[in-house]
Amino acid sequence: MARTTLIQNSFNAGELSPLMAARGDQARYASGCRVLRNMLLHPHGPAFRRPGLRFMGACVDETVPPRLVPFVFNEEQAYVLEFAPERLRVWWRGGLVLGEGGAPLVVPTPYAAEHLSTLRWCQSADVLYLVTPHAAPRKLERHGHADWRLVAVNFGPRVATPTGLRSTGAPSGTRQHRYVITAVSVDTGEESLPTAELAVTAGTPAEGSAVNLAWTAVEGASEYRVYKAGGGASVYGLLGTAATGETYADTGRTPDFAEGPPEHRNPFEGADDHPSSVQFWQQRLCFAGSRSHPQTIWASRTGCYENMDVSRPLQTDDAVTVTIASETVSAVRWMMPARKLLVGTGGGEWTLSGQGSEPFSPLSCLLEFQSARGSAELPPLAVGDGVLAVQRGGRAVRDFRYSLDVDGYSGADQTILAEHMLRGRNIVDWAYQQSPHSVVWCAMDDGTMAGLTLIAEHQVAGWHRHDTRGAVEALCVVPGPPSDPAGGDELWLVVRRDVDGVQRRYIERLDPAFESDTPAPAFFVDSGLSYQGPPVAALGGLEHLEGREVSILADGWVHPPRIVAGGRIELDRPASVIHAGLGYASDLAPVTQEFVAGDGPTQGRVRRVGRARVRLYRSSGFKAGPDAAHLREVLFRTAQDPPGQALPLFDGDREVTLDARLGTQGGLHVRQDDPLPLTVLAVISEVEVGES
Repeated sequence: MARTTLIQNSFNAGELSPLMAARGDQARYASGCRVLRNMLLHPHGPAFRRPGLRFMGACVDETVPPRLVPFVFNEEQAYVLEFAPERLRVWWRGGLVLGEGGAPLVVPTPYAAEHLSTLRWCQSADVLYLVTPHAAPRKLERHGHADWRLVAVNFGPRVATPTGLRSTGAPSGTRQHRYVITAVSVDTGEESLPTAELAVTAGTPAEGSAVNLAWTAVEGASEYRVYKAGGGASVYGLLGTAATGETYADTGRTPDFAEGPPEHRNPFEGADDHPSSVQFWQQRLCFAGSRSHPQTIWASRTGCYENMDVSRPLQTDDAVTVTIASETVSAVRWMMPARKLLVGTGGGEWTLSGQGSEPFSPLSCLLEFQSARGSAELPPLAVGDGVLAVQRGGRAVRDFRYSLDVDGYSGADQTILAEHMLRGRNIVDWAYQQSPHSVVWCAMDDGTMAGLTLIAEHQVAGWHRHDTRGAVEALCVVPGPPSDPAGGDELWLVVRRDVDGVQRRYIERLDPAFESDTPAPAFFVDSGLSYQGPPVAALGGLEHLEGREVSILADGWVHPPRIVAGGRIELDRPASVIHAGLGYASDLAPVTQEFVAGDGPTQGRVRRVGRARVRLYRSSGFKAGPDAAHLREVLFRTAQDPPGQALPLFDGDREVTLDARLGTQGGLHVRQDDPLPLTVLAVISEVEVGES
């Protein structure tokens, strides 16, 4: 048999599809894995163990899964909103925001359990706009840390309409002159709706014989605009402005009919008119996809997010209504701002923009078709300078980016090498954790998670799968506190677990990546809790895991498992730093490396791996074998190490002797199922290959 030594020093192509098993010629094959479970990827190449999930608290309603919505004012003020049926709670920095009397703050909402999955949102500072086809648009306002208010969106100008319009003098005559006036906000420049029409019977106004108008002042108005009808029709033109005072004199000036007063519009009043998507773009708040108008997009007036009014004739800052013209009626499913507004429908992807170099407005509006792949209902994610969206049918995740080659947006399939990740299951929720490792987390409909480490500028795209002893039902990401030395973004999850024969739902948070030089801080348990303080021989507060067996790390030493009874566990001896929670296994199996021997290619030939070396970084213990069914523990403790004490973390190569098994596939399988860290830098295998 031919013998050689092979090294794999990068795993950042992630877990590859079984369909790739014979594609040794593919560039990313050499950095791939047959199995990558509960492991994450460094862009540099190593694979490291997923941190544990820290228990935050029970859901407010454990009978149905809530939605988790990020509310980010800035890095210091980042909240997680827990939307349950007809109420919401607010989480901040690992705890619930408390209201009056020290009880958790609860805000009533109109959203029933069956409507939570259709919630869509976008945020501007302290205001979160919420839409669903089942209710009128609303906004959640934060007036203080413990002062949150959910109110209906009242579409229209925020400045009041003037009242008391009257004539205080006019020349005699029989002609009828008709006027309306509006107020202009001193803060925003927004124009109010016009007053009721005032008809004045008088002669022709002129200097010295004017039609004098007066009205009641409006609080917050900087000026008033006076419009006059002309031509015998109800068409108004701008006559002039009154910058100070509440009077105006019509001295016979000809109105400017290129500028008319605003006309009120609210396209969302009917039960079938509620939009299903909302997004900010070019200083406008855009809505789309009601049941009555599934292909229509409505954009507010510029800078006035709750004002859908238009003028006659149209002005560039008026609200915009545009409907996609296509062969099929495919509802708008999402919008995402980019160089243009990206619009995903069930039948294809479009862009919305102004014409040429002009800004988007009712006078300059261009819809362009980009692709016919179609989009799923899941909202897209902004990742770097691209946009990730799930393709219709849920079998592919595409990365939409602007391409000079086609002068438009094209979407590369990011699941092409790992199609098995979405085979027979769908993504029900997802979020992007930019820091520290640029991971797209996906909650699947079977309760597992999939992760995609994606760094486009370095051609890093690797999938990995994750499971916990429960089912992940929802997730979101918010920035972590800047003062936290671990830094990075926080992944929050809703996890359904069976505890003591009862189905429970918990809010949990992914712990920061392990970066210590000692094992004591290592947190590699799910639904776990920690204790740090004077030595104790028991740990309480585990009622949420009653009757479950938990893994324990005590002062960096792997303590034997315990069954939680009465919310407590007893330790063999006191410890100062304790982590307890549900254990989980992390698996890494590199791809079968192919090479050309002296008598030809080795693919398809019988082989065996007798020995291997695993290069580790800040690790402690693992199991290894030729496959998952034949694993042996790799011993790190020596006769010189004191029993019952934590071992120092290991850097370097650890040799593994395998039960040599003949076959055309396989090689090495590495597992860590103790609550300890594992980072694999490389795998060096001694391979014997049979003759061709």
